[in-house]
This record gives sequence, C-alpha cells and structure tokens, in this order.
Amino acid sequence: MVNPLSLISGRLRMRHLRLLAVLAEHGSLRKASEIMSVTQPALSKNLHEIEELVGEALFIRNPKGIYPNTLGEALIRYARLVFADLGGLHKELSALQSGSIGNIHIGGISALTNSLLPQTVAFLKRAHPLLDISVEVETSDLLLRALEQDQLDLVIARIPEGYPTENLNFTEFSAEIIVPVARYDHPEMSNRELTLETLSQYSWVIQARPAPLRTIFHQLFRDAQVSPPGSTVETSSTLLSLSLLKESDMISLQPVALINYYEKMNIIARLPVSLSIKMNSYGLISRKNRIPTAAMQVVAEAFLSHAGL
Repeated sequence: MVNPLSLISGRLRMRHLRLLAVLAEHGSLRKASEIMSVTQPALSKNLHEIEELVGEALFIRNPKGIYPNTLGEALIRYARLVFADLGGLHKELSALQSGSIGNIHIGGISALTNSLLPQTVAFLKRAHPLLDISVEVETSDLLLRALEQDQLDLVIARIPEGYPTENLNFTEFSAEIIVPVARYDHPEMSNRELTLETLSQYSWVIQARPAPLRTIFHQLFRDAQVSPPGSTVETSSTLLSLSLLKESDMISLQPVALINYYEKMNIIARLPVSLSIKMNSYGLISRKNRIPTAAMQVVAEAFLSHAGL
C-alpha cells in the first residue's frame, strides 16, 4: 500500500528526484552513477530509500538491469516535471535580474492573426520591450498537443470535440462564425439566388484532417443532402488558402473574424448565401499542472483584457 502523503512529502529529497530524472533520461544505473558522481551501490541504496518512502516496489531488477514498473514510471514523470519547473524558475530569475520578465511561447488559431493576436502582442511589446515573445499559428489540435508537451506556454484556441480536458484550464473568449467565402469579384457574388448546390460545382479549398473546419465542410454538405464538391485542394495553411481564393474561383469556409480584415481591402468576401456555422468557442488555454511564470501571468492578463474580459 502506498504510504500517506505526509510521510512521502516529509522525507522525499531533491537527490531522490534527481536520481529518478537522470535514470529516466539515460535508462542506466551505471550512466547515472557517472553523471551524478556517486557510486552504483550508493544509488541502489537511494532507490531502496525511495521505495521505502512510497511503500511499494517501483523498479524491476534482473540480470540485464533495472526498469521502472507502473508506479516507478509515475514517480519518474513527477520528477521530470519538478526539474522542468526548476529550469523554468532559473530562466525567470535570470530574466528578472536583467530587467526583463523572461520569454513566452504563445500559440493561436489563424482566425485571430488579424485581430486579437497582433493587437495583444503589439501591446505587450510596448508595455514590456524586453519580453521575448514567439508566436505559433496552427490548428487547435496541434496547438493543444504542443501545449501539453511544454512546447507552448499559453494557447488561444478551441478545444475540439472529445479532446481530454482534465489537465487544461480554459477561459472562454468567443464563439467563431464560419461562412463560405471567395474572392471579392467572384462570379457568384452578385447571385442573390445562390445555393450550396451551385457552390458545390466549384473547386474548394479545405483544411487537412483532423482540423475542425474539415469536419464542418463534410457536415455542411451532408446536412444539406448535397453532393460534396468533386474538386478540392487540401492544405493546413490559411495564408495559402486565401491566396488560392484570390487567384481563382475557388470557394472556402473561413472564420468571419479573419474575413472581416480582407473584406475591407476588397480581396476576399462572404458569398451571398444564407449559410453560417457556429463553432465551439475559443479561449485562453493553459496546463493545470504548470506553475505560471511572471511572463505567463502578464501575457494572460493582456489577452483577457483585449478579449474584453
């Protein structure tokens, strides 16, 4: 039986966690001995101490070596998180000492690239010139994957249907409205009797699976009982999608927030057909088990403010 938390937290030491982290990275007691400058017998003793603290066996020992069991793997994951947070703490302390508030890696969906993302980033650079910001624009599923792998600190995206949310914090900003669009002087722009069946005769630019817009594309034609377009171009690049629309008679589904920007410049416009789809709300997403840095707090507050929250 696993020992009470009070016993584990009171006696578990950083040297125990460091040993677990080194073992996880190198998978060898001999290698861990070299890296930590500690004899193998001493490390074996430390492993026994950890098992006594937890109250259960954590490793499988055989002539070929030592391997973590399920409980050992769980403890190793925890050790990795502790040292990852320590690394983040050191970076933040160094940045604060130099007069900066550190660095931040943000992810955002393409619909926000002409509104919330540039507005907030520009504000942050004016308010905190020494804050290093990197921004990745991708579909929600890829952004969430990067967030959970600590490749991103904060994400402004939506949570796809069925995506596990138990480890995520989500602050809702707004729902997205999706409409069919084309170049502003498309032949069908003046057609006041335009139907989805007519649009299906054109080539369409669609997102790659499993992006939500790809699912909506298929659902739109299925619900209307209209055969989907026979000619499509598949791409995950919003910039390429808009460029293809501009250079051809192709059709695409795009968020209103993105199209508003291009309509003002007479590049892309909404087609005169009574079709609009409301997608799941997007918002600010972070990991629950991630300790926020000073930079994360400042950036999160800026996004909340610019989103009107």
